[in-house]
Amino acid sequence: MAEISGDADIRHSQDITDMLRSALAAHDVVLVSLDEATCVDVSTLQVLLAAHKQAKSLGKSLAMAGPAKGRLRKLLTEKGFLDVEGEPIFAEARFWVTPLQQPRDLSA
Repeated sequence: MAEISGDADIRHSQDITDMLRSALAAHDVVLVSLDEATCVDVSTLQVLLAAHKQAKSLGKSLAMAGPAKGRLRKLLTEKGFLDVEGEPIFAEARFWVTPLQQPRDLSA
């Protein structure tokens, strides 16, 4: 789990980028939580989308730990990723609200 806390803004975007790169280097699946972030800006959205794209190119997964809420959801709505009900406006915006699909246990 990559937990982003405190200010997640342009001043910290390089630190967030480095943290996500390290997490992807060490793990095939990385879940990101912004639940403890006190400030989120568009630079954080850009960093997360770039990390998501990088993960896919490496055959790995980077996903949000849960649907966007609080400050993050408000920002995503303001920037046109989500509608007022919190639903994605376009296909790529599902990243913000769709949990990582866990493999089903077919032995049951």
